[in-house]
Amino acid sequence: MMKALIAYDGSETADCALEYALNFRKSIDKYFVIYIIPQIIGTTPTYDTYVPESMFEDQRKKGEEIIERAKKLVSNESVDLEFEIVDSGTKTVAHKAVEVAEEKGVDIIITGSRNLKGLSKIILGSVSSEIIKLSSVPVLVCSTNACKLK
Repeated sequence: MMKALIAYDGSETADCALEYALNFRKSIDKYFVIYIIPQIIGTTPTYDTYVPESMFEDQRKKGEEIIERAKKLVSNESVDLEFEIVDSGTKTVAHKAVEVAEEKGVDIIITGSRNLKGLSKIILGSVSSEIIKLSSVPVLVCSTNACKLK
């Protein structure tokens, strides 16, 4: 039984990755679609701060809206899909995605990429690039250019 994890953030390329992943329905028996709530603040031994509970509630609500978007996108599909919101805790989104993939025993991770360049990439980082570096299973990345070809 082959399993896939789709790291989904509600973006156009995440939609593309989810839709593209379904092309493998003859090979993939189970899809895990996850939204990872990113770290709200960095944590270091010298940095201590109070984060209001409402901020965590807002992040959870955003996650629920994003997962609902994913469910609507694939509502007409007859494949085994499991949706989940995961809190990254103190880990990066990429680290948490790879951790969840390992826990679920998936055979492939499928994600989108926003093709960030320059300062945006330096500041925001590339989750897909980090997943590729960390993952012990193959990673399929759908770029914004691939999405536009549909």
